[in-house]
Amino acid sequence: MDLTELFGEGWCVTLAPAAAMEVLERMGVTGVAEVPDGLERASERLVRGGDAGVLLLGREVAVGWSVVVELEGTTGWVGVDSSVLSALSDGGRVAVSAYEDPNQLEVHVARDGAVVGWLDAVTGRCFGEGFGSAGKALTAVGFPLAGAEELSGDAASLGPSERAVLALRMVTGVQLTEDLFEGPWIGGISMPGE
Repeated sequence: MDLTELFGEGWCVTLAPAAAMEVLERMGVTGVAEVPDGLERASERLVRGGDAGVLLLGREVAVGWSVVVELEGTTGWVGVDSSVLSALSDGGRVAVSAYEDPNQLEVHVARDGAVVGWLDAVTGRCFGEGFGSAGKALTAVGFPLAGAEELSGDAASLGPSERAVLALRMVTGVQLTEDLFEGPWIGGISMPGE
C-alpha cells in the first residue's frame, strides 16, 4: 500500500493500541464526533487554508488498535509530537506514527511512555536505541539496524511510502489496506500547542 498515492505528499498516520475515541482524546481532540465524509472534509480544509487547529480522523482498524489520519501539517504533525506519541504508548504499550512532508518520510516509534527511535523511510536508516522487539521485526524485513548501511530483503524492494507501511506493520502487527481508509470516521479538531 502506498500512502503517498492515497493522500499526496503531506500526511501523518498514527497507530495506537486503544479505542479510537481514547486515541483522539490523547491527541488533544475535544468534542469527538462522527465525520461521515472525513477525508473529503480534511481535503477541503487544505484547499481553504487558515482554519484553526488540525482535523484528526480516527477509526478502529484491528482488535485493540486504532488509526488516526491527519492531512494538515502546517503546524507540525500531531501524531509525531514526542509528548503525544509518548502518551499513546504509556503503560507498556507501543504506538507508532509515520509522516510525509516534501523530502521527508519518517516512522517514529514509542514504547512504554517514551519515543525510542525513528527510521527514515527514504534511506531505511534507523535512529535511536531501545527498539526492542520492534527492532528485531524491522531487521527481519531488511531495515538496516545495528550498523548495517543498506536496505535489504522486503524493505529494499519497496518505495519509501510502502516502506513506511511495512514498518508500521512490523512494529504493530496491523496490516493497513486502502479499504481501511474508506467510509465514515470519528474525529475532531486538535489545537496543537495549547
